[in-house]
Amino acid sequence: MQFFKYTVLRLALFFVVFVPLVWGLGWNYWLAAVVAAVVAFCVTYLFFNRLRLGAGEDLKEKVSGRGPRRKGAVELDDEAAEDRLP
Repeated sequence: MQFFKYTVLRLALFFVVFVPLVWGLGWNYWLAAVVAAVVAFCVTYLFFNRLRLGAGEDLKEKVSGRGPRRKGAVELDDEAAEDRLP
């Protein structure tokens, strides 16, 4: 969910900068797009660090194909043996 929030935030910041540059100041589309992308990147990188890190964790879990780390059979056997100790 953090990835979705971060993506929406960056897109919103992009368009908040892009639209006034194109319609208000009459800049070229490509120049306004580059400036808006840089501004959106800088603002989210500097002021939304926790959200950015959470989005990275969400993406890492999706790409790796697994959720939180699960214990294997050997680890479960070791824990059971430790629990049986006096």
